[in-house]
Amino acid sequence: MFLRQLRWVAACVAAVVVACLAPAESKADIQILVQELDTGDNVVGSGSFAVGSPSGTNTFFQNFNYSTSGGHFTLTGSSATNSHLNVPNGSLSTSFTAGFTNDFNALQGHSLRITVTDDGYTGVGQPAILVNSAGAAVGFSGGTLQVDSFSRIFDPTDPSAIPASSTTALANGPTIGSQTPTATDTLPAGDPNLRITSSNVSGLPSSYAIQQVISISVTQTGTIDPNSTFTGSAGARVNSVPAPSALALALIGLPLIGLRRALRSCR
Repeated sequence: MFLRQLRWVAACVAAVVVACLAPAESKADIQILVQELDTGDNVVGSGSFAVGSPSGTNTFFQNFNYSTSGGHFTLTGSSATNSHLNVPNGSLSTSFTAGFTNDFNALQGHSLRITVTDDGYTGVGQPAILVNSAGAAVGFSGGTLQVDSFSRIFDPTDPSAIPASSTTALANGPTIGSQTPTATDTLPAGDPNLRITSSNVSGLPSSYAIQQVISISVTQTGTIDPNSTFTGSAGARVNSVPAPSALALALIGLPLIGLRRALRSCR
């Protein structure tokens, strides 16, 4: 009798763990938009929305590109996401290769902005840290390449949210916690570069979105070869904090309660 009740208690604990920690099935979408801005941050060129539905058993890659009449830059890139894998630590990373067009004029100060959103991540209410990074990988002579990035988490289930499946509007929703400070990397290297930033999130809902905004700017210091290309990257990762202490106490207390009842019945 005593052993049978212990087995029952163990089964209950296992059921609680599964119910509390197993994430719900996710239907993820990823959206990418590349825009060209002037010195006043006005949009002077825009690519089409690149939208995909992550699937498979490995990291999903969504390719994108940018080229527009009268623009100063061309760009190709790829974003990687694991939202469809239902893992505790969601990640979203982007890499790009860009070049200059015949219309490039450094004195006009044009820049590029890449906005990447995936709204298919799953959480279980645990606190988390959102880690954000920026990297300038390959620069060019005669100028400085700067890559800036910040990230945020938002609620895609809010009635006002715009889904990442949209091909007409930028995905958006109420921010959960606060967005990260901007990370920066430059080539030649700046003094100093803050390549990694982070922010705290008190609790991830069962469904959440990660959005990263990447800015790419060029400053002329000499003669820039118009045939030059340059590359960079940015990343966002959710690092989940271990289960809240209340849940841990519940998981510890449940078998103790069952054991006390079992001992009482043996008397």
